[in-house]
Amino acid sequence: MTNEQADKNSPFDGPRKGTVCHCAACALSVHVVSAPKPSVCPLCQKSLHYETCETPFPSPEVPVSLRGEPRYKKYKRPSRWSILALSFAGIVLLSVAVYFQLTNIEHYWYAPLVNFYSLVAGIFIISRFLIAAFYVAPRDVGYEPVVTVCVPCRNEEDSIITTLVRIYSEGYPHDKLEVIAVNDASTDRTLEQILKVQGRFPSLVIINFSNNRGLSHGMAASTLLARGEIMLYVDSDTFLLPGSVRKVVQGLADHTVAGVAGHTDVENCDTNLLTKMQDVRYYVSYKVMKAAESVFGAVSCLPGCFSAYRKVCVLQVMKPWLAVKFMGRYGNFADDRSLTNCVLRNYKVLYDEEALATTIVPDNWDKYIRQQARWTRSWVRELFVASLFLWRKHPVTAISWYAMMFMPVLEPVVMLQALILGPLFYGQMTSYYIIGVFVITILWSVYFYEKTGRPYWWTGIVFTLSYAVFFSWQVYYALATMRQSKWGTR
Repeated sequence: MTNEQADKNSPFDGPRKGTVCHCAACALSVHVVSAPKPSVCPLCQKSLHYETCETPFPSPEVPVSLRGEPRYKKYKRPSRWSILALSFAGIVLLSVAVYFQLTNIEHYWYAPLVNFYSLVAGIFIISRFLIAAFYVAPRDVGYEPVVTVCVPCRNEEDSIITTLVRIYSEGYPHDKLEVIAVNDASTDRTLEQILKVQGRFPSLVIINFSNNRGLSHGMAASTLLARGEIMLYVDSDTFLLPGSVRKVVQGLADHTVAGVAGHTDVENCDTNLLTKMQDVRYYVSYKVMKAAESVFGAVSCLPGCFSAYRKVCVLQVMKPWLAVKFMGRYGNFADDRSLTNCVLRNYKVLYDEEALATTIVPDNWDKYIRQQARWTRSWVRELFVASLFLWRKHPVTAISWYAMMFMPVLEPVVMLQALILGPLFYGQMTSYYIIGVFVITILWSVYFYEKTGRPYWWTGIVFTLSYAVFFSWQVYYALATMRQSKWGTR
């Protein structure tokens, strides 16, 4: 019986007999029903102890299929006049910014840091849009490998059922699909919810850690246990759209490619101002930043929410990846960036805008601030790692990376001089810097509105203001707290 047949029949069979495979040394257990029983622990390779168990009866809260669900409907075409008006405002502001830069050349050395930073940052952002215009998504060549989807989770009882059912329902052939859910010592009902899904889809494999091991070890355990030649890592609050698995693996038909990032939008974008801001940021970071990097096969980060890797490439770097230390401590908070850096050294890394998913983002400021602090620590740590080999990549990639390396570190100092020290000591704000910032903000906000039609494009401006006032300074906080490896959001 194939996995697809077993999953199709499961709602009518009632509870099934399963096996729990224990490893005392790793405080780990593997729960299987119709999937093959592993003979050894994926982490320590020691023999497993087996015991029989009964899966929970699949309750009505676990739907059999979502295949009839309509396609994603959050994109629409805005009115031509609104786009023209916003574009005209952006062109006027851009013209003013260029005029100030040209007329200010003779005064450059009165505020050299602000002037030089403004020029470099402006060129960098504009270049991203220009390069992204040449981006083309990987072509569908009919590649259909065996795919293992890894879903690591900790305390995700509210979303894990939807995440897993969406994977089984997005349309990839079940005989070529393996799903492994990793429960990292959750303290809520996450494991119970996963077991309910296994009752409905008995091919699901569950890895359960008794002690919190961190996301990297969860990803490693599932990779070592996987049957697939492609690993697809999906966050426990990410929901795949129909056809996303098939599309995201097409780039991996090229054996010089080690990883592909799918496109992820914000699922809860309509909740409040904060989620709307993040929706604008997510969209631009993918459609402009990752698209520009993908042109040269050097996407700097394959996001953990939805990215595919060639398994053999992950296995090649797994030992050094898990052993990475920073300031004398093992870190498990930079799993996606660190894994990307490991494979980017010798392979291409791409982005596929046609492989679609949505993810839940923080909807309160406390959780968002903690998430951004963790992301910034990850960025700082992996920035230095990537700087050691990025010079070997395409010159445009290398120049962009090293510019991106220094700009966020200098930005708070530049803002301090332009907005506070300038008025105090010279009696005036650096107006061309302020205009430049607003030009860039209007540019990506209008781009977001033109592509999505979502009316809250203006929240991109609010995001820029919040970043300038508060979040840009997190880079220094990250440097001061680099030894901290807690997730903070679980």
